[in-house]
Amino acid sequence: MGSTIIWGHRGAGFRDIENTMSSFKKAVKIGVDGIKTEAQLTKDGEIVLQFLPFIVIENRKNLIQNLNLESIKQVQLENGESIPTLHEMFKTFDDKIRYNFDIFKVETGLKIIELAEEYNLLDKVEITKPVGHTKSADSLFKPLRRRSRDITLICSLYSDKQISDNSYQHLALMKKLKVQVINLNHHCFNLEVFHQVKKAGFKFYLWGVLFKHFMRKFLNLDYKGYKVDGIYTNYPDKLVELRSEIIA
Repeated sequence: MGSTIIWGHRGAGFRDIENTMSSFKKAVKIGVDGIKTEAQLTKDGEIVLQFLPFIVIENRKNLIQNLNLESIKQVQLENGESIPTLHEMFKTFDDKIRYNFDIFKVETGLKIIELAEEYNLLDKVEITKPVGHTKSADSLFKPLRRRSRDITLICSLYSDKQISDNSYQHLALMKKLKVQVINLNHHCFNLEVFHQVKKAGFKFYLWGVLFKHFMRKFLNLDYKGYKVDGIYTNYPDKLVELRSEIIA
């Protein structure tokens, strides 16, 4: 594994049907270090891997939180597969990869931690507050950190201004909440913010990286001894190939 973690977005990204077991398997075959996906909690307490909080059954939107897993599994995806569960993911890949889950609800995160402990995979799992999470960061992170001292927590941000405004108070808050990773929209990358984040002791991820120009830039970046720790992409094959060339 290279120094920069490659996250396959929803599996193999644009190379397959997102959030399917086929896409997850393709991403692993390509050579990603980990898979980034979204987790939803069902009515009967199971974790399914699905971007939207609802699924369509008989032309009606049904919230996943109101459905049992049995009903959800009856829904066929575009490739004929069913919506995957976290159990299926952990059983398939075990400790061969890392796992990264966007969540919106504390209960979802708590269940992920429980299953990660059950499969002895806690050191492979990272839980993310996504950009679209509009409630306070502490409302999500505090209960998760109380539950586990060891789980890796990530704060995703859309703009570098969210970090630099008010004399970098956001970093102080993340440090207080024991968040380990700052994940920034790569279009808002700048060296000063990068330096401040790394100097404060956080890992630094970048999301939404699609083009080789940016992939190469961030893989090669070495600023005052600091490097980018992880990159999310919908083209994991391109990123894996570039990283291999650089390492060679």
